Amino acid sequence: MDLDQKISEVPEYTELLSKMFDEDKKRLEFTKKMAEEMKTLTRRVYSSMKWPTKLIHPMFEARTAYAVPNNYFQNIQVDGEKLGNSFAHGAMRSLFFVGKRLVLFSKGVYFKDGKEFFTSFLLLHLEKGEYKHVQGAGEIHISADVEKPMQNLITGAVEKKKISFNFQHQPVQGRIVSKEQVRQSARFKKVYERYGGAAMKSASVDMEGYAITVPHFSPHPYLLQTSQKFGYEDRKEFQLHVVDYFKNHLA
Repeated sequence: MDLDQKISEVPEYTELLSKMFDEDKKRLEFTKKMAEEMKTLTRRVYSSMKWPTKLIHPMFEARTAYAVPNNYFQNIQVDGEKLGNSFAHGAMRSLFFVGKRLVLFSKGVYFKDGKEFFTSFLLLHLEKGEYKHVQGAGEIHISADVEKPMQNLITGAVEKKKISFNFQHQPVQGRIVSKEQVRQSARFKKVYERYGGAAMKSASVDMEGYAITVPHFSPHPYLLQTSQKFGYEDRKEFQLHVVDYFKNHLA
């Protein structure tokens, strides 16, 4: 299935993305105010593309194995500093293609006084040759180590930023476990104890009803919410076909 073409037939998904971008504009405005007291924010919010703009594309998140709340996304470094990788409402770390460009869209979100602001924001486009990819049987690695001019969305200045990441999607067939299996898993308990206690909830399990025990690319929650509209029986089936999207674009 060509997800890029199918999107125009799924208004439920495009409406969710449009709402998200409207919320992001409000978050950015509050981030600018918060930057007056939190100076570190002035070096955390960058875009190599025109912003604001509505990007209506299928998006896939680079998640860790088990995806516990405070170790949810795979890592990105900006100028050698690792971006936060915790789960939060409005946060994301997505890959998708716009034509032949690979786009990385990453956001960290927090709140104060009932309003949300960005703890990090990175919208990065990469041309062919600016990123590497390796494919195997159900496995995909996408990496980059680039320096690009980017606009600081707080100050408006254009700065050269060095961005590096090494995202991987390992085969998920046989690596998807149910919520019940997760709760009984000794491995799962060890992971949770490392990140704050075995009683901690798993954000991905709560949203999807299953966990994936390897690093992987997952359809953005908005895609999963509308999975049947895209022709998949359920969320798990959509997850099993994620590699099809990347193989089509990386061919």
